[in-house]
Amino acid sequence: MTRIAITGLGAVTALGPDVASFDRALRDGRSGVAPLSLFDTTGFRTRLAAAVQGELGAAIDFDGLVARLTDADADHALPNTRPDRFALHAVAAAVAQAGLGPALLRDAAVVFGTGTGGAELTESYYRRRRAGTPAPPSMMVPHQPSSVTDLVARHLGSSGPRSTIMTACSSSATAIGYAADRVRLGHVKVAIAGGAEGLCRLTYAGFNCLRASAPDLCRPFDVDRKGLNLGEGAGVLVLEDETHARDRGATILAYLLGYGVTADAYHMTAPHPGGDGAARAMQGALADAGLSVDEVGYINAHGTGTPHNDAAETAAIKTVFGARAPSLPVSSIKSMVGHTLGAAGAIEAVASVLSLLGNFLPPTVHLNTPDPAFGLDFIPNEARAATVNVILSNSFAFGGNNTALAFGRA
Repeated sequence: MTRIAITGLGAVTALGPDVASFDRALRDGRSGVAPLSLFDTTGFRTRLAAAVQGELGAAIDFDGLVARLTDADADHALPNTRPDRFALHAVAAAVAQAGLGPALLRDAAVVFGTGTGGAELTESYYRRRRAGTPAPPSMMVPHQPSSVTDLVARHLGSSGPRSTIMTACSSSATAIGYAADRVRLGHVKVAIAGGAEGLCRLTYAGFNCLRASAPDLCRPFDVDRKGLNLGEGAGVLVLEDETHARDRGATILAYLLGYGVTADAYHMTAPHPGGDGAARAMQGALADAGLSVDEVGYINAHGTGTPHNDAAETAAIKTVFGARAPSLPVSSIKSMVGHTLGAAGAIEAVASVLSLLGNFLPPTVHLNTPDPAFGLDFIPNEARAATVNVILSNSFAFGGNNTALAFGRA
């Protein structure tokens, strides 16, 4: 079977605009969660989020946009939404690291996962129409979830297969697995895979209404965990046929060994309490990769910090790894980058590859008192030096949409 080489990485998170800053922050256990200033959070359960800072995270000038936008301009005059900017920046870095030029990008697949797309423009359109102020319908163009995928493909000059995956918080993990299949099946030699998400009022209000947002800092696997902190950003991997990568002299960073996808079919939002679907996703990834449970050295957990999700994931890990589970290192980086929803799987995939490259395991920050009911090694607060050969990265979502990715050392 074709081996899937990873030859490029890109990341934009609240921890910084590139992979180098992301890597440093993971090693330092630095959190990007802070009071949110992007929009008014008065009346919400929380006022915290892990927002991208600087130029990439700047709010769009909607007044200026409307002043110069006409419906005829819809295909070319719309400014990049914030998730678009995150994606393009991360893609540019990943493609540059992989050394891909126009000839190789022309036939590449582009597969992205997202949740709300350019909802910030949709929200502005709605608010303007309600207020009776100008709001050209072309502002709705980025509302399509596929807009970020299409934008990336156009910028790369790619006319190869393109797909947009929406499975809620597992979207970009599923996108990476699907992109790998396109390579394994021989449809393409190269695939650009990842995810992008931007904070908007819709998701911020929605998670607050569900009481899934923590009123303070997110504390995955802590006995006092109260929920998640939302985040935003993008993660991108260049996936490549191993033989193709070697023939062109590319540096192989790591391998995507396999993936598993399942559905709980249990509840619209709550996970199966015993972690049934999550366990089957991990088992599927191991089977796809031809790995035993003894070969896994670390799990980059979904770890949202919500009471039910952390309990279900812990139960799933115990089901899959049995007696080995208590000694297997597990951590969640969501207490550092926030829960980036559709982009979470891709950002955590980049973190997993960095762990393999840098021989370290990122910590679960803000973990003061691990829940005694869990009994796992959650790497509290400080990164750990460790050399592992195989990492599982978990992404679980509303509706029981579960995806697990298996990464291996190059």
